[in-house]
This record gives sequence, structure tokens and C-alpha cells, in this order.
Amino acid sequence: MIKRRDFLRTILMTGLALFVMFIILFPVYYIFTVSIKPVSTLATTEIELIPKNVTLDAYKDVLFGFQGSKLVGNFSGTISGLGEVKNGRLIIRNAEIEGVIKKGPFTILKFRIPVPIVSGSTQSNENLKGEFRGRIEGVLTITKINRDSSIGFGIIKDAKVSGSINGNEISGVLRPIIVRNKGEAKLTNLGKFVNSVFFHHLKNSLILALLTVTLTLLFVVPAAYAFSRLKFFGREHVLYFYLMFTQVAGGLGIAGLIALYGIMVKLGLFNKLPALALVYAAGSVPFNTWLLKSYIDSINPDFDEAALIDGATYLQIIRYVLLPMALPGIATVAVMSFIGGWTEFILASLLLEQANQPLSVWIYTLMGGIGRGIDWNYFAAATLLFALPVFVMFMLAQKYIRSGLTLGGLKE
Repeated sequence: MIKRRDFLRTILMTGLALFVMFIILFPVYYIFTVSIKPVSTLATTEIELIPKNVTLDAYKDVLFGFQGSKLVGNFSGTISGLGEVKNGRLIIRNAEIEGVIKKGPFTILKFRIPVPIVSGSTQSNENLKGEFRGRIEGVLTITKINRDSSIGFGIIKDAKVSGSINGNEISGVLRPIIVRNKGEAKLTNLGKFVNSVFFHHLKNSLILALLTVTLTLLFVVPAAYAFSRLKFFGREHVLYFYLMFTQVAGGLGIAGLIALYGIMVKLGLFNKLPALALVYAAGSVPFNTWLLKSYIDSINPDFDEAALIDGATYLQIIRYVLLPMALPGIATVAVMSFIGGWTEFILASLLLEQANQPLSVWIYTLMGGIGRGIDWNYFAAATLLFALPVFVMFMLAQKYIRSGLTLGGLKE
């Protein structure tokens, strides 16, 4: 009877745990289903738990879509049309320009642009007219590529041409050529990667998060060791003040943000990723110092004393004795500071301009159109890709985090 009661209790608790897990994870699953649908919107009364049509187009668009980012590069190619030279002026009617942009030996963009008329200057004094075929080099700037691969907006500058009209060699410099909703531009896979908005902001997020982790550990590890092992006047009071002052400062809200903004601008640190990482680290140091100190307290101090007797310095004790033994606690601090730097939004949006903004701010900008104007597939795919590094980090470091948070240090 007792075993049957225990069995039923186990079944009931397992079912309850699965139900709670379903409630917690359902929003994530729903976002995932939205990201793999060909067309989707949240403005619907119907929830489709198992999508009928599955596509990865949203993820391709996020990772390798041009999405309006600016592409600037030196190009080379060919130009043809009906040419005319008159009084040192070169005119090419019904011109067609074909070219490529390269990064080193690799092609990142191929394009073809028909232009009704282009003009420029030439050193030739002859009056010529006829078919023109030649080479062209210059700088191409594209700010938009339409979904049909036509160039939404682009401009060709500093274009130099060399060719022939009726066997006469002609060279010249063309005036800027503006391209609107015409021609064709195709990014190679490398070009899609180089010009992906996602990877640009991913780089910013990685810089912020990794710098935050590095700076946090540089401050936290020595401070935690000092508070745990060294005896000095007012140690306990300093530690409590250390933590409480941070909480009080955090409660200042908008006033604190205004003060921080003014300080960063005054010091010339506005729009600097390393400066923002230092702010993140400063905010995470007090709590993480307290956390790591608690873990170091659980490590037998006899190891430190033995190292001191052998002539080790405090820095050597930290490096060769403390770091290996406190690895779970240090890993916990590193993961928490990484997540803080990776997910923070308010300071990043306040202190960084668009080019230096991390993924967290960029994803928010995708909400620029309210309601049906939002590309929900693109947004859902971007949010899941944004959360993926944090999930992977937790999976890889879960053993250390579990023991770090439960203070599972060495015992006597």
C-alpha cells in the first residue's frame, strides 16, 4: 500500500513538473513555430502548434540577408553603349555596366546596371561617335537591394573608363551615376556574410560581453580573495556597504542614467564599446564579489597557509592555489557577467550609436513598425539566434554553475 502510494505520488509530481515546464517553455516554442512559418503574424486568433508548411527562409534572411545595410567597395568591370566624344566630353547612351566587388581574391558582389546616359570628361580632342566598349573601375555604394535583386538605391563615384570608339582609344572620368530601383545585384555567400546586419551586431555583442567578463574577473577575483582571507579594519562593514551602495544606486533610475550619460559624454567615452563594458563590469562587481567570496570561504584556508610557508606570494596563491580550487565559483561569475553584458539593453541604447549597438538593441529596432507592419518571422528567428549563445554557455558550464551556486567547495 505504501509503495503504491509512493508510486502515485511520483506520477503526480512528475506530471505537475511537466505541466509547469510546458507553461514556462510554451512561449519559446511558439516563437520557434513562428520563425519557421512562411508567413506569420501575431495578429491572429489561431494558434498553430504544429506548422503545416516549414521553411528556414527567416533564418537565412537574418544570417545572410542584406536588409538595407550599406555596402561600399571598389569595383571593376565592363561598360558598353553608344559613345560620343565632342569638345573633350564623353557621352555614353544606353550604357550597360557590369562589374564585381571583391574582398581580396574573393568576389562578394556581382552587378549589372543599365543607364540611359552617362557622361564625363576625356582628354581626347577628336569628335567621335560609334559603339563604345571598354573597362570601368570606381567605387560603388549600395544602401538597399530589393527582394527581386534589383538595386533599390546606389551610386557610382570616381568611375574611370577606358575603351575604344571605331578603333580609337578613349579614356575618361565619369560623373557620379545614381541608381534607383533598377539593374541587378547578387551577393555571393561570402558577400552575404560580410554584409549581414546580424553578424555586424553580433560582433558588437561579443566584444561587450567578453570585455565585461574579463574586466569583472580582474576586479572580482582579487577582491573576493581579500574579503575572504585577509583581516583588516572594517572588512564586514565595507563588504555590506559595497553591496548595498550598488542597490541604492540602481534605485536612482532615470536620474542615475542622466548622470552616467553626462559623465560619459564629458569624458569622451560616448559610443565606445570598451567604456560601456567597464560600466557593465562596475555594476556587476559588488554582487559577484559577494558570491565568489562565499565560495572561497568554503575552501579550506590550510592550502593558503601551506603555500605561504613555502614562500608563495598572495598573487601566486591566487593563481596556483585559488583559481583551480575556485573554478566552479569563477565559472559562475563569468557566466553571469557574460549574460549581463549580452542581454543589457537600456545603457547600450543610451550610450551607443547605431553602428556600435549590440544585438539586444538591434532586435528592439525590428519592432519599429507596430502591428501588422512587423516581419514576425524575421523577428522570431532573430530573437532565438540571440538567445542561442546563452543557452549553449549554460549547457557547457552547468556542472560548474550548479556547484558554484551551491557553494560546493572543498571540505576539511
